[in-house]
Amino acid sequence: MNRFALSRVTVFVGAFGSGKTELALNFAIRLANAGGGTGGGAGDGAPRAVLADIDILKPMFRSRELSAQLAAMGVRVVSSAPTYEMADVPALSPAIYGAIEDKSVPLVMDVGGDDDGARALGRFRSHLERAGYDMLYVVNTLRPFSSEPEEIITMLRAVESASRLSCTALVSNTNLGAASTTEEARTGLDTVRHVSGKVGIPVRFFTVSRGAAQSFPESVRRISLDSGIPEFVIDRLVLPPWERLREE
Repeated sequence: MNRFALSRVTVFVGAFGSGKTELALNFAIRLANAGGGTGGGAGDGAPRAVLADIDILKPMFRSRELSAQLAAMGVRVVSSAPTYEMADVPALSPAIYGAIEDKSVPLVMDVGGDDDGARALGRFRSHLERAGYDMLYVVNTLRPFSSEPEEIITMLRAVESASRLSCTALVSNTNLGAASTTEEARTGLDTVRHVSGKVGIPVRFFTVSRGAAQSFPESVRRISLDSGIPEFVIDRLVLPPWERLREE
């Protein structure tokens, strides 16, 4: 695995717009690149990581839309029941249960950002508790209802209540998409660290875009050294509709 994954099953939850899907994609690819699975090498077609997309009700971004691209990177995607992969309906594939139970390959779960998403995750509660899991609450302080510590804590507790599972760590994912700088990463991390002190849940890492990390490496390093929290560099894989149109 890698230093960011403390359990074989890593679950990403958070408020709508926090960037869970992009983070889950990058996390699964990182695990695959690290050779997380024991199912075989890159050339034999066996996945080295599994991404379970259970962001099933009206998601703006779907991990499953990149299934072919991810498969080439060693990541298998499981999501809706067969024939419902591209539908926004609560028809989750039984393969998700199998992925939780399969001890040979690390699993990343991308969960919807509302009560419905958390309740969908709750369907797997007993399986997750039996397998052991790490549930990371993702925070982007530049999104609605996530800018103040009290708002973040309220949403975090709502997700825990609806899923009947406990968050084990926080992730600071504060960004402005393509316009992100290291300054947003620093101020967002300060807020998330404040939340951490209030709820007693550690901050696992903060994110920074590949562009910012390459343009301002010393600034990123200073944020990490000052906070004692490692950075996780993200490649932008999922573009919002307005950016997709510009690229076409």
